[in-house]
Amino acid sequence: MPTNTNTYFYLLLLCISGPFLLSFDKKVSFYKEWKFFVLSMLPVSVFYLIWDIIFTNLKVWEFNKDFLVGQYFSNIPLEEYGFFIVIPYCCLFIYACLKKYIPVIGFKNYSTYLSIGLILLSISLLALHPKQLYTATTFGLLFLSLCYFTLTHKTQHLNHIYLSWMIALIPMALVNGVLTGKPILIYNNAENMGIRIGTIPIEDFFYNLVYMIWMVYIYEFWKSKQGKFVL
Repeated sequence: MPTNTNTYFYLLLLCISGPFLLSFDKKVSFYKEWKFFVLSMLPVSVFYLIWDIIFTNLKVWEFNKDFLVGQYFSNIPLEEYGFFIVIPYCCLFIYACLKKYIPVIGFKNYSTYLSIGLILLSISLLALHPKQLYTATTFGLLFLSLCYFTLTHKTQHLNHIYLSWMIALIPMALVNGVLTGKPILIYNNAENMGIRIGTIPIEDFFYNLVYMIWMVYIYEFWKSKQGKFVL
């Protein structure tokens, strides 16, 4: 199989190029909110990187060195650190665009029904796959996150988060399709349900949703405080 040690790097560069250039669109002006992106991305990405390090050490997944530049930190390739900057940027950019272009989503209760459905799905999968680490962790975190935001009535951003996530599934499928198709990222099927969309474990899509939920709420928190701090 022909390999390219820069494949993961080029993939990240391709992902960020469009959203970065479109960040200067006058209506969205996302470049003015980069400080809020950093503040919302950092805590969630640090959590996810710790999760990544633990699961790599436990052999839940591994990285194919044939497609990497070869620099590692805590057993994680350099590109993976870039992943947790580039992909969150792209996802938050989609969310910011939706908020500007569609400030009010007409289906007021759809997020409530979707949240209930996702909570029930999480409970079912936790009961069916308690020993699969990737499945149990992903849906356990989704369950806890949605229960927290529902019980505390902090659901005001979920309409836009869910729609942003659905839109982000398209580029995410392309990116993860390359990561898992080459493969750059190799999953241990004993630790997931074994259900794939193409070459992508279905858990990946909900892994992304948990990230987006927390990043957006932290982002909106800092935006609400924007007159009270200087960065």
